[in-house]
Amino acid sequence: MSLKLKKVIFFLSILILYTKTSLAEVTFQEILENPGDLEVNLKYATEQETLGRYKATLSTLERLNMLYPVNTDLKLYLISILLKMDSVAKLQLMIETMLQDPNTTKETRDYIEEILETIRDQSRPKPKWFAYLDVSYMQTDHSNVDGVTKSGKLFAGTSTGSFRSDAIKYDKTYTRGGSITIGKNLNSTSAISFSGSLNINTQNKGRLYENDLTSGSVSYSKILGKHYLLPYIFYSRPNERSSADLNTKGIGFNNTYNINQNNSINYSSSISTTSYNKISRNELDNPDVDNNSFYSTNIGYNYIFSDINLISTKISYSKKKAKADFNAYSGHGLNIGYTRVLPFGNLKIEKTFEKNKYDEKDFIIHNTKDRKDDIKTSQIQLSGKLIQILPFFKKLDPKGQIFYNIKHTEIDSDSTLLNNSAIRESTSFNIIKRFTLYE
Repeated sequence: MSLKLKKVIFFLSILILYTKTSLAEVTFQEILENPGDLEVNLKYATEQETLGRYKATLSTLERLNMLYPVNTDLKLYLISILLKMDSVAKLQLMIETMLQDPNTTKETRDYIEEILETIRDQSRPKPKWFAYLDVSYMQTDHSNVDGVTKSGKLFAGTSTGSFRSDAIKYDKTYTRGGSITIGKNLNSTSAISFSGSLNINTQNKGRLYENDLTSGSVSYSKILGKHYLLPYIFYSRPNERSSADLNTKGIGFNNTYNINQNNSINYSSSISTTSYNKISRNELDNPDVDNNSFYSTNIGYNYIFSDINLISTKISYSKKKAKADFNAYSGHGLNIGYTRVLPFGNLKIEKTFEKNKYDEKDFIIHNTKDRKDDIKTSQIQLSGKLIQILPFFKKLDPKGQIFYNIKHTEIDSDSTLLNNSAIRESTSFNIIKRFTLYE
């Protein structure tokens, strides 16, 4: 792990510890001994809420509400828990009781009216059609663009040489793009959407690399009980300036099964094919040896706690079949991630471990060595609405439709072939403006 990445993780770790509320646990035995103590019971309720145990919080607040029937703050706290639990019947009963209570203040009545309006909005049928346009700009700093090996050496047949001295070790790319999504809500539990995008990528220096990337997808979403199903198809085609164009098309499926409020399982699978096109001006070039089919599948588990923390794990299997067997491999991976909701955005830290074994030797690189790659990818990302970090922007963006994304990635590859053992890093900043075209 690079020093730069360590510094970033250390800084954000300190930030998380600083924002975390310390808990002095109240035991259930203390509650039994002090059933009418407002302070002790409230402390127990808030601790149970932080741990995601809403039923314990609800039962404690309901008991306190009977003991202190004129305490408006208790009633409002109880309403907030009922909202989190999506307990409609109890929520309506509590609201009606408070509205009929002469002790309910005007401020509280106004707050209740806001809640009722939110409930009405949620119960109204969604518009059938929706459409929005996203315009984005991203700048990415790259280290080790040409993949200079860790040893500075590389294989060539049976000999070992030094990496070329003019290799590009640092560069920037600029991406300008836009995407449009048009969809239709088929009913309250399903929808279909069509997306298309165009991105222009430019390299700052080096070989003055540039390409245009056109892509599109069609997806269908369906809520079926505790399942959230999402089948999709996709297509992409970059228009390269100095190398062979290619096109990729595929189909995939994703499902998330919500076990309960805090636990879920998700699994997915996809198949794609990539084809390269020969460049007419370079008849000696033979890019179709890279033509391939790629299969991947994974299953993961997610756990939410304290409403603002998510721990995720995922195991995966992938298989690449290529026209040239030295480009084909099978592999497996493990991903571990942590996400935290912060006042200024969502922080995500993840680590991925992959092992890939190639089908045949690449005799151009080495005559006798089989290729096996061990890849470790570290990533840290902060994303959210721009008004979360720049509140004064609310005047310019009252609906919060300008988003930001900051991401740092380190890819550390170890391989039996020197040519593929390298460390690459990238840091990007992305800003997106959404225009709602129809809703």
